[in-house]
Amino acid sequence: MPELDMTKFDNELDVFGGYLDWRVDNPSDDLMSALIQAEFEDHTGTVRNLSRDEILGYVRLLAGAGNETTTKLIGWTGKVMSDHPDQRREIVADRSLIKGAIEEVLRFEPPSPIQSRYVNEDIEYYGQVVPEGSAMVLINASGNRDERKYDEPDTFNMRRGASHLSFGYGIHFCLGAALARLEAQVALDEVLNRFPDFTVDMSRAVRARTSTVRGWDSLPMVVG
Repeated sequence: MPELDMTKFDNELDVFGGYLDWRVDNPSDDLMSALIQAEFEDHTGTVRNLSRDEILGYVRLLAGAGNETTTKLIGWTGKVMSDHPDQRREIVADRSLIKGAIEEVLRFEPPSPIQSRYVNEDIEYYGQVVPEGSAMVLINASGNRDERKYDEPDTFNMRRGASHLSFGYGIHFCLGAALARLEAQVALDEVLNRFPDFTVDMSRAVRARTSTVRGWDSLPMVVG
């Protein structure tokens, strides 16, 4: 099989498009080939393949979402561990607490706090008809601190053991949830191996400002 020359592309978007076009002529057993070959029935009842734009949109979504949200989760983990040194010291002594700590960070400081969806057809919720074409905004971060579900919802408690909405729900549940959890757990474990005692220098911290995720562009640590 001929190799693809990646050096001829100027940016990430060109790489995705070039790789897609190359895989059309050189199919394999990878995700791109599966997307090219997939058949499905769309909302009009037509059985078809995904268009080039649909495939590229899907791939760009996965690439962006998987990178952006996970890095923000790791950043929030550092911030929360700095703000709660007593719980951090417990984790240093007992690494079995890491899994619960990451779940509580996800509930307490979700990196993706808001989701939006277009309504494909009229639907009724709580006696209110939402017409086709409307945009609905779902604030999952608010649900994560619902006092009807959580005791002291504004308190970080790594032993809480509660579920959350940070990865979505049902058919919209995050495809990369397991990987994101693992990455955050490994990151926290490795940081604590090297720097069991740290604080965040908030005077030099820089927040990330986007419409879809929340977190930090820079979060400098002071060790010891």
